[in-house]
Amino acid sequence: MKDLKHLYFFEKLLEESYNDLCRQGQADGNRAIGHVCFQIPEPLLNLPGCFSTRLRAPRTGSIEMGTYYMSSTLCEACRAYLERALEGGFNFLDCILAPDACAQMNRCVENIEKLGTNPKDSFLLHMQMFL
Repeated sequence: MKDLKHLYFFEKLLEESYNDLCRQGQADGNRAIGHVCFQIPEPLLNLPGCFSTRLRAPRTGSIEMGTYYMSSTLCEACRAYLERALEGGFNFLDCILAPDACAQMNRCVENIEKLGTNPKDSFLLHMQMFL
């Protein structure tokens, strides 16, 4: 039972994309790299001076704006990510890495870039085919 307090800490981290660990990483002067797929090689995600965070859209209600910019036939997760980006939920990111493995996710990330959802001048979007 005494381990439950540790489980609660980790469950709370999953409630927000910009959680305490991300805040601590940025306070330490590291850059936040968002990623959307397990196929991205781990060394790219954790370069010196960087930390990675898996993009999620916890507690997303409506995905109307995500559906407006993307077709309703596309993956709900992709539309939820775009919705969260439009809401400003990914403004803490310095970069998004997306592999060229899913055309729907590529459209999502392209929309994130084209719609200028991140106010940082140095924001980088990268889609790469990983073998």
